[in-house]
Amino acid sequence: MAVIFALTGMLIGCGESEPNIDIETYDKVNQIFGIKYVEVKVKAISDEVTVEDVIVNRGNCKIENKNILTGKSILPKKLKFGDSVSVSFSGPCEAAQVDVVTSDGSWTVSY
Repeated sequence: MAVIFALTGMLIGCGESEPNIDIETYDKVNQIFGIKYVEVKVKAISDEVTVEDVIVNRGNCKIENKNILTGKSILPKKLKFGDSVSVSFSGPCEAAQVDVVTSDGSWTVSY
């Protein structure tokens, strides 16, 4: 069972439009190996948006972009209102900044 710490931060977007996504970031700990890792959940709050990329700590945390069961890439992912996608980043990693690139622009959360 992972220890979960939900992080809250300031959402900054490129351009003057309102964000069309919610970004939730969780710092977790692998209970077997004791390694910290990050999980990012992106939820659509507009009718349709494509999540193209998620970047943690300016690329210093490695994204795990494959579904373990199917082997298919998680991103890019087309979301409708209320849908979400979660992506993990291998450790050791603790989130200081999360960038989400969508079909409608980029959004940054800093902690």
